[in-house]
Amino acid sequence: MLQAFMTFDSFIFPKLTKVIYWIGMVIIVIGALMGAFGAVATGGGAIGFIVALILGVAGLVLWRIAVELWLVLFSIYDVLREIRDERRGS
Repeated sequence: MLQAFMTFDSFIFPKLTKVIYWIGMVIIVIGALMGAFGAVATGGGAIGFIVALILGVAGLVLWRIAVELWLVLFSIYDVLREIRDERRGS
């Protein structure tokens, strides 16, 4: 296992993706709620509250897209590796 870790023969990110995704979601939600209630507390009123929530939802969507793009990059690598291995075999 240490050999695979040191030589980059396998990636650990695909295995950690769900954990990283959920940590990012929690951070975004906490940030959006802090922004929403901070807007109300500083006099931003309902508009500041709504804008913070909308930005929080947009942040969640963009975070999901970013994580999916990372996964696509790793799956492309896997497919290219399979193609390379098939060509070497023939």
